[in-house]
Amino acid sequence: MSVIGVDVGGTKIAAGRLTRGMIVAGPVVIPTPAGGPAIIEAIAGLVADLSAGSPDGIRGLGVGLPATIDAVTGRVVHSVHTGMDDFDAAARLVERVGMPVFLDNDANLAALAEHRLGAGRGHDHVVMLTLGTGIGGGVIIEGRVFRGGRGHGAELGHISVDGNGPPCQGGCPGRGCIEALCSGSALTRAFCAFADANRASALGRLHQSGMLDSESGLALAQEGDADARAVLATAGEWLGVAVASLANTFDPDVILIGGGVSAAGELLLGPARTVYHARALPPTRRAPLLVAGLGPDAGMVGAALMAREGVGA
Repeated sequence: MSVIGVDVGGTKIAAGRLTRGMIVAGPVVIPTPAGGPAIIEAIAGLVADLSAGSPDGIRGLGVGLPATIDAVTGRVVHSVHTGMDDFDAAARLVERVGMPVFLDNDANLAALAEHRLGAGRGHDHVVMLTLGTGIGGGVIIEGRVFRGGRGHGAELGHISVDGNGPPCQGGCPGRGCIEALCSGSALTRAFCAFADANRASALGRLHQSGMLDSESGLALAQEGDADARAVLATAGEWLGVAVASLANTFDPDVILIGGGVSAAGELLLGPARTVYHARALPPTRRAPLLVAGLGPDAGMVGAALMAREGVGA
């Protein structure tokens, strides 16, 4: 029997069909529409498309959302990037797709996938940060996903590393959260701020063309531009401050960085690792800081694994 995993992000939705532990169809990727009802319809359409090619039927659907989800009621409590505040996404999906639906935070599911099949495989204690439009977090403790008392735990993107830093985005009341300093959105702001002050630079010229964002700034850094690399290094240093605190808190076996921004690789992780090793307590700095292994498919794979384990497929 097969299951379907769906990963809803701030800008795109990815879906795939998993059979016998392997993604056999997908990923199918579409833009994320605005609002909860539109997202439900988009997911239902993806499920219909992927189900049509399954010879043995679909047993269940797993969905990861960039949201806090009440583990008792199953309702989406708050979601900065999807507009699903106080929204019963699971019930809506069951009505539309007619099969068991399992819902969780997208970063929890990315951590689950990395623990089962990726760079965290073989480790009982894993901490993962997903750096995308925002920053999500997932924690594996003794081989199980940590969710907190009602499913709201491990909001690691909202660890504050600078109490007087920039306001966080969305509905977070914090300042200096790593989401405000290291996410794709934060990198776009940092690249643009440098470009505004240095119009003759490569970043400045790119900004004047209207093409500067986190991805184009990252590409410039990968081509060797010193200014773009300096912006990334600053973000990496803030990331390292957060990673040191996470190491001290959880004493994990491995710390993983996923999401689209992880494509920066050592340009981001090198500065982060230097700060992490300088600031973490000696016993807890043992955990290697690595790029996650499953790339952009981690959330989708984790959603499918959750559905498979949920239905016993």
